[in-house]
Amino acid sequence: MTSDLSATFNDFLFATVCKDRNDMPLSVVSALARLDLDPWTEAAELARMPADGAARRLSSLLADVIDDAPLQTERATLAARLIALLPMSAGKDVPPRALQAGRPTAPRPKAIETMLLVFMAVIAAGVLIGNLAPGAGAPSAPSHSTPARR
Repeated sequence: MTSDLSATFNDFLFATVCKDRNDMPLSVVSALARLDLDPWTEAAELARMPADGAARRLSSLLADVIDDAPLQTERATLAARLIALLPMSAGKDVPPRALQAGRPTAPRPKAIETMLLVFMAVIAAGVLIGNLAPGAGAPSAPSHSTPARR
């Protein structure tokens, strides 16, 4: 049963909330991740709540993610539309830890930034070491022997 739980919330998690600053669609999963919340656990928690309470909670969460002023005023309507995508009985009998075991794992944004910094540091160190090593990249000295005559 656990393996099916991550797919249970797909309609909700991958629904578009709005367009972000770069005119790219912002999904619920991305919005929750930006808030450093586990999207699958949060979806299960929202599914356990009555629809109006879940919509209020989601609306409150979206307030920290949505920059667009017109969307801010329509947040409650948007949250209600998104909550309607949740299977409201799906999370009632399932503890959050069981949900986490069946969900796909994705690196957190901070982990990705850290990995990129380490990668760039390794590349920079390799370039520096290559440039500082004696004879690295220097052409070999020409031989002073004369060619053999036939």
